[in-house]
Amino acid sequence: MSSGRPKPDRAVVAVRVMTVVSVALAAMCVWLAFAWSTERSAAACWRTASEFQYHPEDECRG
Repeated sequence: MSSGRPKPDRAVVAVRVMTVVSVALAAMCVWLAFAWSTERSAAACWRTASEFQYHPEDECRG
């Protein structure tokens, strides 16, 4: 017995899969960009602290 809906074309399925993969990669890129900027600011804080022999009290994350 058929459900009444036609079977999707293979090209349509391939495009949908590629769309899902592209969205997942874009989300990973956004997350990595955020993580990189956070770590970069923490590194800059520690670099400044070491150059001026400053001991930060929970100011530098990481």
